[in-house]
Amino acid sequence: MSEDSTRNGVSRRQYLAATGAVGAAGLAGCSGGGDGGDGGTTAGSSGDGEIGGTVTVFSGPQFVDAGFPEVLHEAGVPDSITIEMTRPPQDTGSKQQQLRTAINAEESDPDLVLTDNGWTLPFIVRGDLVNLEEEMDDEFISRVREEGVQSMINTGTHPETGDLYSVPVFPDFPTITYRKDLLRNAGYGESDFNTWRGDPPTWGEFSQIVSEAMDGADVDYGHLWQGNNYAGLACCTFNEYLTSMGGAFFGGQDNLFGPIGDRPVTLDTEESIDGIEAAVDTIHGTGSAPMDIEGVSPQEVAGWSEPDTKSLFEDGSAVTQRNWTYSIGGALTAFEETDMELGVMPLPQGPNGSWHAQGGWIMSMNPYTDNMASAKEVIKAWWEDSVLEYQFDTANFMPPKPELYSYVEQSDTYGPYFEALQYSAENLIPRPTTSVWPNQRSIVATEVNAALRQEKSPQEAASAMQEQISAVEEQSG
Repeated sequence: MSEDSTRNGVSRRQYLAATGAVGAAGLAGCSGGGDGGDGGTTAGSSGDGEIGGTVTVFSGPQFVDAGFPEVLHEAGVPDSITIEMTRPPQDTGSKQQQLRTAINAEESDPDLVLTDNGWTLPFIVRGDLVNLEEEMDDEFISRVREEGVQSMINTGTHPETGDLYSVPVFPDFPTITYRKDLLRNAGYGESDFNTWRGDPPTWGEFSQIVSEAMDGADVDYGHLWQGNNYAGLACCTFNEYLTSMGGAFFGGQDNLFGPIGDRPVTLDTEESIDGIEAAVDTIHGTGSAPMDIEGVSPQEVAGWSEPDTKSLFEDGSAVTQRNWTYSIGGALTAFEETDMELGVMPLPQGPNGSWHAQGGWIMSMNPYTDNMASAKEVIKAWWEDSVLEYQFDTANFMPPKPELYSYVEQSDTYGPYFEALQYSAENLIPRPTTSVWPNQRSIVATEVNAALRQEKSPQEAASAMQEQISAVEEQSG
């Protein structure tokens, strides 16, 4: 087998190109004790200062109690620095608001924060994060630009100056995890599973498969996904339904990132309404979508986000789940020593194909940190291969360096699903991340969620989005 082929016959180079060359606002160290800085200070910060003290990292539950401080010290962070991982809110919108509140109050903690690729750019444009290009040495910045997933680097780059403000931590995209054992009982087999990895079923076919697997199975739910009124519905799950059905926020991908006020708003087109109808039919089976989609999702998904569906799927309560790549490792661990068998496929196809929301998290620095020198040491160490591999092994987060995807392919956990991961990575849809997106995504989430709860018809929700988002465009253009 050649170095550039996989055990499934899939080109690794194709996969790496897909994850590293997605659109401009998509996903997206050295050892020793020197300060590594070559520039001035950021307003509100105390400058480089002495190496030492405590660096707080606004990270997440996967990083708490997982040994990350020790691994970062082994990768070069001086022993004089204490690293404290904090546990922020679970959902991305709450994390954004908590960071917004801390910066508005000019709080020095946290020193470092993992920011969602979907809402980092507005912080950058407002000057609410440290310009790493000015504060860190040129060699490190060059390494990040050369080695990192390009779409994530673009996410952490100022759109006008081109300066780097954030360093990629992990890219992400969703897949469908499913119970092979239940599908076998429904008459499906390895030939089906193999086909779906590179040619997923349509939404209609998928709903029929889930429905058949539910019959006679000891499960409470069919297909789980995230339909709560929160940022993830607008940027991700609805975006996937919308794009697969041929709809678009602003007429197509070319307009996702502007120009604000000078692009068409297309949320009330027939195809965009189809996207809402498909999501509604997945829950209610009303038959309004252009393809026959059975109601295989519980009404509760309109109130659920990622942690909710992840835990339910892992305890065996559902046939399938839409979630991010880290959920694959979680399911495998949960299924150990049980009769449950895991399968992975890309998201189902609509008339416009199978599309997956482009996600991921990047490392940014609080402009009011009072320990910049030590925070920079943590950033540099986090970019070392050893830390990123440990991150993958312990938290199931994909490495932000394309060269490390061979490490993913060779893993016992993710290697068997490499073909499905490649397909998903090749079919990514970014969110329309601009300075007005935070307001627009609230509108989208509220209206789509109302349709999911059948408080509004898909047509009514689409009209409301069209009117409100057009107003935002006009006021901000």
